[in-house]
Amino acid sequence: MTIVRNTPCLLAPASRFRQLAQAHALWSHPFVERCRAGRLTVQQVRVLGCQMYQFSREFTRFLAKALAVCPHESARMVIAENLWEELGEGDPERAHAALFRRFTRALGISDIQLADIAPEPETKALIDTYLGLSDRHGMLGILGALCYASEGIVGALYSQIEAGLLQAVAFERQDLVFFEEHIHVDGGHADKLESVLLPCLGRGHDIETVETAIREALDARCRFFDGVLRAAQREGEPALAPMAG
Repeated sequence: MTIVRNTPCLLAPASRFRQLAQAHALWSHPFVERCRAGRLTVQQVRVLGCQMYQFSREFTRFLAKALAVCPHESARMVIAENLWEELGEGDPERAHAALFRRFTRALGISDIQLADIAPEPETKALIDTYLGLSDRHGMLGILGALCYASEGIVGALYSQIEAGLLQAVAFERQDLVFFEEHIHVDGGHADKLESVLLPCLGRGHDIETVETAIREALDARCRFFDGVLRAAQREGEPALAPMAG
């Protein structure tokens, strides 16, 4: 009897895309490993807050780019719903950028100070990567990256980050509401994006386009964490020994 194994070329597109995201080096990045191990320093948390805010406040622009290039009404409805939620459904205090500022304020960083902090090169590169997805890869690329490299992973990623944050700093739960909302909501966003992306896929080239966009987004996120660790060291934190094991 011949056994056919699940090689990438034989997997259904959705399984291929999920497998690509799950196997990415992001999950073994030193920053993410330190979150899981509860070994973040206060300085790393502060740098993370300042730099992650730069990316998070731009997320509405990424969705707007996806909305602008999408010709399908059903897909536009899904993207617009996601965008509406990011904007707080009309309540400025519930906009996700405003929720994130609760986190940075809890770190002792005022909104004025936060606005004056420049993005690290890796943070700017992450933002530019997302803003350019539709130009490089069209509708399929930006939908694929938003689905599988963002909404589809943030539940797991932010759960691990939140665990690290709570070990490093004595936060109140309301300080971390940004993370809580994304942990519990974004899986539904991913399902809806997937439901409109998959019917748009044609031949193998479309699948390769989506995979390329997913890799680009995840690679840029890895480099973002490189920048966080480097900036924390630059600001006076001693270099940390590698994780054991």
